[in-house]
Amino acid sequence: MGLMYRIREKLRVFMIGRNGVDRLSMHMLWFGIALLVIAMMVSSYVLNLISFAVYILAILRIVSKNTVRRSAENRFYVNKTVQIKKAVTHRRNRYKNRIQFKYFKCPGCKSWLRVPRKAGQVKVTCGKCGNKFSYIVK
Repeated sequence: MGLMYRIREKLRVFMIGRNGVDRLSMHMLWFGIALLVIAMMVSSYVLNLISFAVYILAILRIVSKNTVRRSAENRFYVNKTVQIKKAVTHRRNRYKNRIQFKYFKCPGCKSWLRVPRKAGQVKVTCGKCGNKFSYIVK
């Protein structure tokens, strides 16, 4: 048995029952590295301390035995990032299609709808709430 095998085996035994690396802790580690690089470029001790604090929190998340709470935090983080990605994609698509379509919100449920430009008066049925109304495209 080599030294690396023994170290890997001890680390494996140590991590049994612990949270391990998830998306939130990985992003925290990368954020800490980015802050550290910025702190070195601007020579800021405050950013340096913040980056180390973020790094330490990420490591504490990784070795935490409270897996239920850590997984709830990770699930919350993943849900929020998915929401942000969807909003950015929606805005990008609205911007890309702004010549062809007119975007507006349903008066009933406030979900986004689109109609072709130069269509005149259109009868619209919302796919989410089923609200029927007329819309004049300008």
